[in-house]
Amino acid sequence: MKNAKQICEYGTIWNAKDFHEHEDSVQAIYLDSKSFENLKCFVAENSDPGSEIESAFSYNRQKGKDFIRVKNYVGVIETRNGTTIEILPKIYTAQKDDTITATNECRSILLSMLRTLHDSPFKTIDKAHINANRMPILEIFISMFLREVESIVTRGIKHFYANSEENQNFLKGRLLFSEQIKLNITRADRFFVRFDEFKANIPQNRILKTTLIYVAGKSKLTKNKSQIIALLTLFEEVDHSNNIALDLSKLNGHNRSFNYYNTALTWARLFLEGKSFTSYKGKDLNTAILFPMEVLFESYIAHKLKKQYPELKITTQDRQHFLLTDLLLKQNKFRIRPDLVVRTSESLIIADTKWKIIDHNLPGKNYLITQADMYQLYAYGKKYESNHLILIYPECETFTKELLFQYDNQITLRCVPWSFRRENFILN
Repeated sequence: MKNAKQICEYGTIWNAKDFHEHEDSVQAIYLDSKSFENLKCFVAENSDPGSEIESAFSYNRQKGKDFIRVKNYVGVIETRNGTTIEILPKIYTAQKDDTITATNECRSILLSMLRTLHDSPFKTIDKAHINANRMPILEIFISMFLREVESIVTRGIKHFYANSEENQNFLKGRLLFSEQIKLNITRADRFFVRFDEFKANIPQNRILKTTLIYVAGKSKLTKNKSQIIALLTLFEEVDHSNNIALDLSKLNGHNRSFNYYNTALTWARLFLEGKSFTSYKGKDLNTAILFPMEVLFESYIAHKLKKQYPELKITTQDRQHFLLTDLLLKQNKFRIRPDLVVRTSESLIIADTKWKIIDHNLPGKNYLITQADMYQLYAYGKKYESNHLILIYPECETFTKELLFQYDNQITLRCVPWSFRRENFILN
């Protein structure tokens, strides 16, 4: 894709005009002035404390040069002039960071992670797309949406009977006498009538057509563009939505006959509203589809462990315990939700995932493990009466071997590196 760039988490984005010589890498990319200003304004507008985008980017200045640092959000953004930036997870591989192989591996892992998200359209991403190293992520999203729309067309575009009132030159349906007298008293050749019409111009189809028009302006891939043109011809009797928010609001609670529309409409929301896991404001970017790595990592680990240990009962975000009780109100307070509760025939294992960099070479600095994480797991162990706790961190250059701890009440805590290459994990 023209003007497509890739960068990993914690990389930096610079204005190319500030450098005589520069070369893009996954650690640093250089944008034209217009694209850089678009992104800079976007970051500034979403810099309120607590804003999700505030957690995704930071604006900085170094030696008189502005730059934007990517934090721990991944996905794809597109500036107003069409420059696409793919933000990839920083994955530890055997390849050097700046090689094409490493970039492709990071892209594949990101797509694999997205597939594991519940209640999302990404579960339909297949292995062909994961291995399609030359296809930009945005084009993959578009192609998945198009595939869902094609599936709808194959099963049949929904039509509904709708009441229409028109002044026509022939009698059809029911004649409305008051309107007939008011409008056609001198026109014997006209009839003001009400009738039922079998129409495809319903909110669901308007949203799909509007999304097709939207992605037609985004896609640069010949195959996708041809597919969009072909699909639009099948929606000729459907209007473009003049009120997207209103039409989207009408999608909730539709009957079961629309179930085969669900995935396509979820994709449509993502494109038209930016409904990923991140909300933002402003119009400085054309597209911003971003995901917090903590959520992706947690979802991915749960999916992989359930697949590796199908015989075990693995619960995610368990909600059965509270941290304490309000004695005055007689109410439980501060619900605790460990990422994973694993029940085996012999033990109860509590595990939490942390998308953080730690270092097994720094015992003097507690291996860069935060005290808050240690307290959190201790609370889990006490409430669940479990002696087997696990903290799962991503494997990195500085964390390749397991760390073992013990609280003073015989509760053991393992800090374990997750390898995206091996993807085998020992729970016990």
